[in-house]
Amino acid sequence: MLELPVTVRIPLAGEMPHRPDIEELLLKRKKAAITEGYKITPNTTRQLSFAFQAEININNSKLWRFVLALAHLLPEEICCEYGLSGEETVTTAYFSKDMVLQKLAAYQTELTQDCVLEFNLYAHTVNALTEINVTTLKYIRFSGSDKNAFLQCMQDFNLVEIPLLAFADDYPKIVEPLRKFIATARRPEDVIWLLNRAFGIEG
Repeated sequence: MLELPVTVRIPLAGEMPHRPDIEELLLKRKKAAITEGYKITPNTTRQLSFAFQAEININNSKLWRFVLALAHLLPEEICCEYGLSGEETVTTAYFSKDMVLQKLAAYQTELTQDCVLEFNLYAHTVNALTEINVTTLKYIRFSGSDKNAFLQCMQDFNLVEIPLLAFADDYPKIVEPLRKFIATARRPEDVIWLLNRAFGIEG
């Protein structure tokens, strides 16, 4: 069973009265392969400048360390994109990768456990796109071209390919505020404001 963020839990049948199919969905969830692993899809569209995409589940306690490992596949100058679920994201200018990771590290608790926040790290040129997208439910979407390096990273974290891998947001869930569990956690709106300041973004 995948270790999810503390802020996410499976709903009880009575908690979602607007879903008459809730019991059926919860039964399907029990049988789904929501576990550590990845599934990979080759890119067959020539207009898109990456060779493959992957979706990855990893236990939440390892997520930040895993993001740092994947970041080795990014070039030395990258953009960061971040935001609140369902709202327009903020995109930074290009900065050194080390600087971006250092800025984000100050908020790693919130970025890895608060399911209102999401962020991307990417570099996009005419010839190549490499992107790490940490979704609100804290699984990862990755796009890139160096498949050997990607597979080595998967091996380093003991992640195996699971073609029928499932994800937490495929099924009903209850998302609660991080501050309910970690009193010192920053509110998601405050994280966005602080990141804007860190990256010199006004507004």
